[in-house]
Amino acid sequence: MDRVTLDEQWCSHGLGAILATEAIHRLMAGCRAVACSPGVTDLSSDRLRNQVEWDRVNAKTARGWERIGFRLYQGTVYLLSPASLELEEQRGAMRLRLAKLACKAGARRSAA
Repeated sequence: MDRVTLDEQWCSHGLGAILATEAIHRLMAGCRAVACSPGVTDLSSDRLRNQVEWDRVNAKTARGWERIGFRLYQGTVYLLSPASLELEEQRGAMRLRLAKLACKAGARRSAA
């Protein structure tokens, strides 16, 4: 997975980490390590033109990757062992979180 782009209404729900977890799970056969360099690549958002906000969002993104088992290796590079028990545990928790988010979105559409 090279990049995830979400409509602004879906940002800050942890969907990037959920999608990454599912992609890793599907692609991990025979894989010994997964590397990433988390951060924001969409420069079109006006709210990220401020350096403090940019740093805050990037730090939050890195925490999301750490939550699924990535560990800081060097600089901005994080590594994950696909055999990590933490990855599988978090995958279950994230699937539950995604289901709850989908229910909330469905309820909002029904009420509108």
